[in-house]
Amino acid sequence: MSYEIFIEKKVGKFLKNIEKKQKRQSEKILFFLHNILKNSSDPCSLPNAKKLQGFMDNRYRWRLGDYRIIGRIENNAFKIIQIIKITKRDDSTYRGL
Repeated sequence: MSYEIFIEKKVGKFLKNIEKKQKRQSEKILFFLHNILKNSSDPCSLPNAKKLQGFMDNRYRWRLGDYRIIGRIENNAFKIIQIIKITKRDDSTYRGL
């Protein structure tokens, strides 16, 4: 059973912006979201996944080169992954979650 992917509005803006500047990286991120992450039976066990500490909900980080995809996984009756943030890795990556 596959997961539903919900993308926050600010993440959508980020993806549109990066698509103009770095088309190849944008394609990699979209391929990962819509093919690998969505169709994974357990997205937590992907080799590039790491559970984020200090959060009460199931927040994970998936690493794609220099970019980090941060999302929340809900395993209720509906399997949902909510993408909270996509950003290039730097000191402010995990602030404001």
